[in-house]
Amino acid sequence: MLRIMKISLCQALAAFVILALPLASSQAVADEAGKVLDGIAAIVNGQAVTCYEVTRDADGLRQQLSDSGMKQLPDRQQLFTRALDQIITELVQTQEAAKLEISVSDEELQQAMANVEEQNNLPAGELENVLKAQGMDVEQYKENLHDRLLVGKLSNIAVRSRLQVSEEAMREYYRKYIANPAPQREIDISQISLALPMDPTPEEVSDAYKLMNEWRQRVLAGASFARIAELNSSSPDGAQGGHLGWVLPGAMPPRFATIFSLNVGEVSKPIRSPGGLHLFLVNDERWKEPNKLAAAYDEVHARHILLKLSNSMSAAEKAKVRQRAEQIAEALQGASDEVFATRAKELSQGPSAPKGGDLGWFKRGAMLPEFEKAALDLQPGQTSGVVQTVFGLHIIRVVERRHIEPDSFEAHHDEIQNILLGIDMQDQLPRWLSGLKAKAAIERRTCP
Repeated sequence: MLRIMKISLCQALAAFVILALPLASSQAVADEAGKVLDGIAAIVNGQAVTCYEVTRDADGLRQQLSDSGMKQLPDRQQLFTRALDQIITELVQTQEAAKLEISVSDEELQQAMANVEEQNNLPAGELENVLKAQGMDVEQYKENLHDRLLVGKLSNIAVRSRLQVSEEAMREYYRKYIANPAPQREIDISQISLALPMDPTPEEVSDAYKLMNEWRQRVLAGASFARIAELNSSSPDGAQGGHLGWVLPGAMPPRFATIFSLNVGEVSKPIRSPGGLHLFLVNDERWKEPNKLAAAYDEVHARHILLKLSNSMSAAEKAKVRQRAEQIAEALQGASDEVFATRAKELSQGPSAPKGGDLGWFKRGAMLPEFEKAALDLQPGQTSGVVQTVFGLHIIRVVERRHIEPDSFEAHHDEIQNILLGIDMQDQLPRWLSGLKAKAAIERRTCP
């Protein structure tokens, strides 16, 4: 079976972000027979969710559970409620993305399709044929993938971009998990998650623990953990039976540390997180050897000023932008780093402008070839002439250069930062989503 979309551990644990089928704002939807099915299941910030949509998704979930081998299927009302919750969760996010004018371009969608092909070892352009062979609607698949990309962009802008990891925390992680490399026990885990409101009452928390313990007892009595997760879990991995994959201790928040003491086949007690409650099952274990050290390399720390060019510009307009770039480059020859940073804040049209054009440290292979060659040829304190790339015209200044040994903290800096940001996302994303739903005007109605 094609692995449609890989879900990261950070998303699975924290982002109770469940993508459903595309939503319609009309109050009536026609089925294949041409009949009009009236009825509104809910209104979310003025946008209608039809009974037809929810019924369609509930039927899809029922078929999915049946295909997975589940013998005693839940009743239709239970499936309908879960499908409606999924649609509402998606809708509040897509509405927020529209409010923030976040979009996904055709090029980004095509790249995501290409990534799916690469992950599944498919020839370029073959994904659509595979989807059709599996009986899937290609356009609907693209719409779902588009929404997943959109929600990912939204969470990065609304949550991840506001997070900061301290240098002390990164060095502590390096000291604990990387500085003295040794084999580590890695476990393959699944989870059942149960979301809680943003500010739950004691009764809501008590009821959630009671429900979680009921599910745990059912698993201990022989019930399928995966089947319970498919029907009840609040996180995206529920559709895959709650499977999260292989994890190391350093990639999990401290609150989940106890799961690494479980044996294969054991189930944790309910664990509270900012977003809700979690049950974990240890499926398998293995010992992971430290990564082999790579060769040493050099890095540069650079700033730049970007003046954009576009295909819609005339030749005369492009020439005018280049003339302006050449004037800036000439004026900044021999200027101090402080002066360059000030001018970058004033003039640059790139996303790094608010930081004085600061691009941080990068090594060979991390930037576009034209940009990289110019930057690596400069010495600290030097400013380039005009360098053209697909993004526009750049004036580059090298702030520092350094030599990196492969086992150093600096070599692992970005890797550690991403791990720790992922852990923080597991805390902050559920809170943000709960707040988003709490602010939304949601009116649930009764369907026939």
